[in-house]
Amino acid sequence: MTVAAVAATGLTAFGVSIALGPGAVGRGPVLCPFLRMTGLPCPACGLTRSWVALGHGDVPSAFGFNAFGPLSMLVLAVVTVAAIWALITGRPVLGRVQRALTSPVALAVLVAWLGYGIVRALDAGFGWGVFATIT
Repeated sequence: MTVAAVAATGLTAFGVSIALGPGAVGRGPVLCPFLRMTGLPCPACGLTRSWVALGHGDVPSAFGFNAFGPLSMLVLAVVTVAAIWALITGRPVLGRVQRALTSPVALAVLVAWLGYGIVRALDAGFGWGVFATIT
């Protein structure tokens, strides 16, 4: 993927999160194949709703939809700014971003995200009611 494509993808994602109304994502079809097949949320379930909530300034709801939504949006913001900076200055900065995204800290965050997804699926499966229901 080119630097321009990275920048365009990030800007598009942010634009969509602002353009979609919070009610629109709550009434839409279930797009997650895992949720459709099992009735249990995957680790990514709720990310779109989380991003839309953030796009409208509703931080508590964003964390409620998916606790990793705000973090994933922050990561994309950093990557997008780095790509735009690289386009403006001509200096390669995406290598640093790539190294950061493949660091032990990033791996730990990925493991935590997957663990969160497993716990959330168990919560939905056993009906504990700790996490918001994703439908």
